[in-house]
Amino acid sequence: MMTEITKVELADGVLYVEAQPLGPVGQDAVEPEGRGGRLPDLSGFTSALSSFAAQLGDALHTAAPERATVEFGCQLGIDSGVLTALVVQGSTTANFRVTLEWVKKRL
Repeated sequence: MMTEITKVELADGVLYVEAQPLGPVGQDAVEPEGRGGRLPDLSGFTSALSSFAAQLGDALHTAAPERATVEFGCQLGIDSGVLTALVVQGSTTANFRVTLEWVKKRL
């Protein structure tokens, strides 16, 4: 899919981001004016990432490794003027790379 440059509202400025359209493109697409003239903000994106990280943290807490590393690819998507997080393939082999380490305790 093609991406487009989208203007995003920040607390104290404007940011331009590359986002993948998820809804209708062209005449049927909802422009920011369809949202009362407001630009999309990053709150939906950051909320989704926060929730995702919390669920991963819960799973890692249950597994109780000494160390854990999680990598994942993430892009912005926009649907009806709302930004969202897209977890995407970060390499040709996997969407996620997870490393867990346990240290065997000596008796």
